[in-house]
Amino acid sequence: MKTLITKFFIVSALLTLLTGCKEEALTATVRTGDTVIVSLSADDLRESGDTGGSAILRAEQLSASLTDAANTEHSVQVRQVFRVYADPTSEVQQLDNAGLWLAAIDLVDPLSASAPTLASGSAELTLSAPGYFDTDKVVTLEVVAGLGTPKTFGDLSLGAESIEPAPQALATVTGSLEGHLLAAVQHQFTIPHSDTLDIDSGTALKAALVKKLPGQEMVNLNVTTTATESGATEVQVYLTAVEGLNEAQLSEFNIALISQIDAANAQDDYWSQHYSGSQYFDTEGNTLSLSTQVSAIR
Repeated sequence: MKTLITKFFIVSALLTLLTGCKEEALTATVRTGDTVIVSLSADDLRESGDTGGSAILRAEQLSASLTDAANTEHSVQVRQVFRVYADPTSEVQQLDNAGLWLAAIDLVDPLSASAPTLASGSAELTLSAPGYFDTDKVVTLEVVAGLGTPKTFGDLSLGAESIEPAPQALATVTGSLEGHLLAAVQHQFTIPHSDTLDIDSGTALKAALVKKLPGQEMVNLNVTTTATESGATEVQVYLTAVEGLNEAQLSEFNIALISQIDAANAQDDYWSQHYSGSQYFDTEGNTLSLSTQVSAIR
C-alpha cells in the first residue's frame, strides 16, 4: 500500500508539471495525522529567468500551520522538501526543465508528533519561508473525520532523506563578454580533504563532486580530481560549449560543488576558501576577462 501511495504522489507531481507550477496540495482531502504533499510555485522560490536551477529550499527553512474549520490554528511538521523532474524525453522537459519543488507535510505536532484534534470541514494550510516567499502561501484542504498516519517513501532503499538536495556551493561565471562568445571555462580548487570511507557503513565518501544544474544541456562538464601527498585534493573543472554562449546564457556555466565529507559541509565558506582561480576562453581561443563567484554552502 505504501508503494502505491508513493507512486501516486510522484505521478501526481509530474501531472502538475504539465499544467504549470502553483502552490497546491496534491491530495486535498485529509485526516489528522496524514501526510500532505504540496507543490511549490517556481515564482515563489524566485527561480524565474536564468537562475532556474540555483535556488534551494530546505525543510528547516519552511514552516507550516493549519487553521481548521473551527478557526483553531495548529502547528504542523514540515518533514521534507525535494524536487522532481519529468522524464528527460518528455515534451515538458524540453520546454521547462526547472523541475517542481514539493513539500511533504505531516499533520502532526512538530514537537510531540501527536495528531492534533481537527474540526471537520474546510481548512487552510499556511506555508511560510522568509527570504524565499514574499508572502505566506495558503493551501485549501478538506478535513474529514478519522485518524491517519504519516506516509513514508517506502521504495527508497537509501532512506527518505536521499531525495533531498545535498549541501552545496554554487560557482557562477560573471562579467561582460564584450561581443565574444564564451566557449570554455576552467576552474581550479585545492581542498584539504581526500576521498575516504564511512567508518560505520564502509561506504566510499567523495571529497569533491561537481555537478551541472538540471536543464543545462548546452555545456559539457569534465572533472579531474588528484590526491596530493599532503592529503588534499586538486580539483580541475572543465566546462565547454563548442559553439559558444553569449552573455545572456552565462548561467549555463553554473555548477554545484558538493562534498560527502561532514567536516567540509560544516564550513559555509569551504569551497570559496579553497578556490584557486579560473580561466575563460572564447570560440577563437582568446582569453577573456571574467570572474567566478563561489557562494556559501546552502
